[in-house]
Amino acid sequence: MTPPVDTTVRPASPPVTYNFPVCSICATSTTTELSNWSFKMENLPACGKADTAIMLGNRTAFTFFGPSSCSIDTGMVITVYLRDTLNKNLSYISADKAAFYYYDHVTPSYIMMSQAYAPFSVIIQNYDHQTKIATGTFEGVALRSDGHWVSINSGKFKMKLL
Repeated sequence: MTPPVDTTVRPASPPVTYNFPVCSICATSTTTELSNWSFKMENLPACGKADTAIMLGNRTAFTFFGPSSCSIDTGMVITVYLRDTLNKNLSYISADKAAFYYYDHVTPSYIMMSQAYAPFSVIIQNYDHQTKIATGTFEGVALRSDGHWVSINSGKFKMKLL
């Protein structure tokens, strides 16, 4: 006996898209406080506070992540791979190998993420080895979950890297 075949026609699931909400906190954020991050996606501001910032390996990579100030269900992760070792005071270190993710806890997925073949860079403007505090900027392009590319610009951070 042949099992029945389901012939029900179901509509395709719409792609998940995300638009940043208008958020007065991020519109005025200057990222001068420790553990803060901010950036603009197509000139729409996003900001938050990292709850984790750590050095990786032999101090040639680091990552930080934490929730958005405007929505606890979203947040950012950046992982940076350096040519230099953060073992002394350094200024203006350019890293062209970085991973950027903006995540969504509700759908457990990424709203947007950088891609290895697309430009995304980080500049550490200053690293103080005694305090372990790094300040820097980031920018590049990211692929949204709906398949569209977006510009990530005006990115800033100030992190204590342990």
